[in-house]
Amino acid sequence: MLSLPSIKRQLRLEVDDTSEDDYLQELEAAAIDMLEQHLNRKLYADQAAIDADPAAPVTALALPPAVKRAGLMLVSDMYENRGVTSLLTLNNNPVFESALSPYRIYPNGY
Repeated sequence: MLSLPSIKRQLRLEVDDTSEDDYLQELEAAAIDMLEQHLNRKLYADQAAIDADPAAPVTALALPPAVKRAGLMLVSDMYENRGVTSLLTLNNNPVFESALSPYRIYPNGY
């Protein structure tokens, strides 16, 4: 759902350099998984993908631009902070929260 060229643009990597493509695809998969868990929704590339999946849940969501941007931010964070510890203190990003909050479903209604 997050294209490799858009991930490379986000990370300021050369599009022609394929040396990290496998790793970047792993980060993309992790970012999508994290977004789905946070939103409590199954994400799809577009409405056609939802329509084509007979098992698509009622709460399925075609990836909106704000959620895509949040996914790219996640990839960026994971790429820059590859270990579990860092000398930097990571803080919640208000842009990330603002991008996702309109699309989040709360299972218990709140």
